[in-house]
Parts: sequence; structure tokens; C-alpha cells
Amino acid sequence: MRRLSILLSVVLTVLVLAPAASAEWFADAYLGPAITSSSTLTFTTFGEEQKQSLSGRSSPLFGLRFGRWLEDFDLPWLGVAADVSYFRPATDVQTVPLSLLVMARYGFLKDDEFKAGRLQPYVGLGGALFFSNLSGAIGFQEGSDTSADVGLDTRVGVAFMIDSSWAAFTEYRFTHVAPTWDVKVFGGTTPASTTFNTHHVILGLSYRF
Repeated sequence: MRRLSILLSVVLTVLVLAPAASAEWFADAYLGPAITSSSTLTFTTFGEEQKQSLSGRSSPLFGLRFGRWLEDFDLPWLGVAADVSYFRPATDVQTVPLSLLVMARYGFLKDDEFKAGRLQPYVGLGGALFFSNLSGAIGFQEGSDTSADVGLDTRVGVAFMIDSSWAAFTEYRFTHVAPTWDVKVFGGTTPASTTFNTHHVILGLSYRF
């Protein structure tokens, strides 16, 4: 948690300072499958810790990203971005991560039109605030609650410039978050926690300006 908080602070600082520099802005839209690994739900009843297995699940993923590649500071490979997306790591759980990312790229196939390269592999690392809404069942427990948790968001991908303004990209993304909800047990409620490790396979379009 401490490391993620530090990373979020760094990204916010860069975003604040970045307007003083020239930049290549980008706006991305993407979709694909989100595949969440099996996990364990942990809760306490009558003073005893209980554990239930949660099966893995795949769901559609949708997202938008907005950011800039910095062309000043003598660091043209560095970028920052904000990202919002939606997926369902469990049948009755909807998750919306709000991510802040530090990104880095390398350009291949450079020429006068594509000075940053027509083919651009990139990576991204950041923290995210995950809003996970439980409305129904998690394991064998019923609940209606929303958990807000700091988690991890990492990316690796490659973009291909179709022309000077548009690019197509594909990306692998990994997210990690550990939400906790109040669930109903024997007429009362108790906190129940789990961990969602999700693998995302993304296809998208990017507009550069």
C-alpha cells in the first residue's frame, strides 16, 4: 500500500508539472476479455475464520485512456496517462479502476513523418483506485456493498501508427486488488475479503494530437 501511494504521488506530480512542456497528447479507446484467476473468500463467523474457493471468470473489458508523451525534458520516451475501465471479476461484482500510469516507449521505423517511430512498443506501471460493487452473491454469501481499494495496474503493448494521427494497438494488462465487503451471515453482517488477479488482453485505437 505504501509503495502504491508513493507511485500515485509521483504520477500526480508529473501531471501537474507536464503542462509547462511540449507534448504529444493521446486519447485511447479499447476493449477485450478480462480473465480473473481463482481466489479465496475469507470471512469470520462465531469467532472462527472461514474460507471459500472462488472460481475464475472471464468477462468483457471496456476502457478509455488519456495522456501525453513528453517531448521536452530530453525524455521523449516518457509519458503519463489517466485510465478508466470496467470489467466483472466475479458474476455479481462490477469493478471500475481509475488508474494513473507512468509509461515508456521505444520507436522503430522512424522517418520524417513518424519521428517517434511508426512501430512503438511500450510499457506502463501505476496505481489504481478500484471501485468494486457487490450486488448479489460472492461465493455462498449475499451482499450489497461497494469497496474502494488501492491496487496495482501494469501494461505492456505495441502501437502501430496508421497515419500521423491514428494508431492501432494491442496490449496485455495485469491488475491486482484486494476488496472487502460486508456480507450477510446468520442474520447479521461480517467483512469478507478476497484478491482479484486479472489478466486483460486489449485491442484499441489511439488518436494522437
